[in-house]
Amino acid sequence: MTSAANILEKVSALVARLTGLFVVCLCVGLVGSLLISVFFRYVVGQALSWPEEISLILFTWLILLTGSLGVREEFHVKLVVFSARLPPFYRRILEMIITAAIAVFGLILVYSGHDLVRRTAEHLTPTLRLPLDWVNYSASVCGVLIFLHAAAILARGGRTEADR
Repeated sequence: MTSAANILEKVSALVARLTGLFVVCLCVGLVGSLLISVFFRYVVGQALSWPEEISLILFTWLILLTGSLGVREEFHVKLVVFSARLPPFYRRILEMIITAAIAVFGLILVYSGHDLVRRTAEHLTPTLRLPLDWVNYSASVCGVLIFLHAAAILARGGRTEADR
């Protein structure tokens, strides 16, 4: 592996660890928000509106960040009926093509997310009046992470049997 590929792999691994820690924090925040909502609705008898909005923001970030980790760790859903029947050389080529397509998808997500943020720049969430950008930036951030992880896989020449 070249020096640039090695650096890219280390950056991808570090970013994945930090993303994983952030995802855990988002999970704790999401569960806390939902518990507050349930407690006030069923114990106190007075439903709050803000926990639902916070939960939506946290859930959006949680799903998209976890999806970017799926690219790095390869825990996303895929069909292997066709690729499992290919010889290893052709299977590796197919995986590189798919990984390149995933990298392109990441770039499209960056562009689309940026466009969404630009179009909704002045919008606020209904209850807490938070900038809607807090939710919409998740698409661009996720796109950058997807591209980074896919580029690291491509730079090292695809996944090896030891990676699986």
